[in-house]
Amino acid sequence: MSIKPQTFQNTELACLTEKSRRVRKKQFFSFFIFFLSCLSAETGYPGFDVFTSSFQLGLGGAGFLNPSPISSKLNPSVADTGRYFSTSIIRYQAGITSQSAGMSLPWKKGFGIFSVRHISYGTFEGYDDNFQSTGAYQSGDTWLQYGYSKQVRTIPLSIGTSAQFYNASLKDHQIKGILISLGSAFYIQKFQATFGVSFHNIGKTFDGNNFAQGTIIPKTVISGTKKLAHLPLTLYLDTIFSKEQAEPEIFLGGDFNLKNGIGIRWGTSTRKLDHNTQQDFLRSVIGASGFGFGINTGVTSINYGTFIFGTGATIHGFQIGIQL
Repeated sequence: MSIKPQTFQNTELACLTEKSRRVRKKQFFSFFIFFLSCLSAETGYPGFDVFTSSFQLGLGGAGFLNPSPISSKLNPSVADTGRYFSTSIIRYQAGITSQSAGMSLPWKKGFGIFSVRHISYGTFEGYDDNFQSTGAYQSGDTWLQYGYSKQVRTIPLSIGTSAQFYNASLKDHQIKGILISLGSAFYIQKFQATFGVSFHNIGKTFDGNNFAQGTIIPKTVISGTKKLAHLPLTLYLDTIFSKEQAEPEIFLGGDFNLKNGIGIRWGTSTRKLDHNTQQDFLRSVIGASGFGFGINTGVTSINYGTFIFGTGATIHGFQIGIQL
C-alpha cells in the first residue's frame, strides 16, 4: 500500500505541530518556574524560602535556632557547630533538586561559616521559531553565603551576621542580589531555653537585565527553643513577620534524642490552613507537616527528612554531617 504525498505532508505537519506544542509547553513551564523563584508580582522572591537542610525539612520549617552551616532558615547567631562539615540534597516535585554544602570553623574568638546552595529547575532544550535546536540551557538559583557569630563574654548572649550573594539564571536571563541577615540569641540556663531574634532579606538586586526585577521583602523572626526536663525532647518555636503576610506565620517542631544517638523529628505550622485542600481527613491532618529521623555517632550524623503538602505531594531530603 502506498502513501499519498498529501497524506504524508499532513502527517508530517501534524508531527511538527505536536512537537511545537510540546516544546512551547516545556519552555512555558521553565519560564513559569523561573518567575516563581525570582518574582511573584510584588511578593518578592519565593526562592528565598525553600528548604536547603534535610534536618530542618523534618522540623517542618521550624528550627531557626538549630545550628547549621547550610540551612536557609537560620538565626545567624547560632553558627557555633564547631569544626563541622555538612551536605544535603533535597528532591522536589518535577525533578527540581536542592543541593547544599557548607562548613563552620572557629575564627577570631567566634565561629565562621561558609556555604554553597544551589537549586536546579532542570535542563531544557531550546528551539527557535523554526523549531531548530539552539542547544540546551539550564535554570537554577545559587547562593554563596558567609557568616560569623560570637558569644558575648559578660552575658549569655550570642550575636551574628551573614551575607550571601544570590544569582538566578534562566538561559540568557539573570538576576543577582546581595542579602544580609542579623541575629541574636539569649540563653537562659535555669530553664534550659534560648530566645532569639533575627532579621532576614536585607539587601537589593543588581546587574539584572530587567527580565524579572522583584522586590526583596525583609522578614523578622522571633524564635525560641527549650529542652524538656523529663523528656528527651527539644522544642522549637518560630514566628515569622513580613509585610507580605497579614498574619504572622508560626512554626512548631520537636526533636526527640533517643538512646544510641537516634533522633526523631516532626514539625508543622500555620501554613496547614493554607495547604488544607479539604480533600480528605488524612491530608488535612498531615498537610504542611514535616517528619524525619537520623543517627548521630558523635563524629558523623546522617539524617533523612520529608515534607508533606496539603495536596499529598511530598519532598524528600538526605543530609550528612561530619565533625572535623
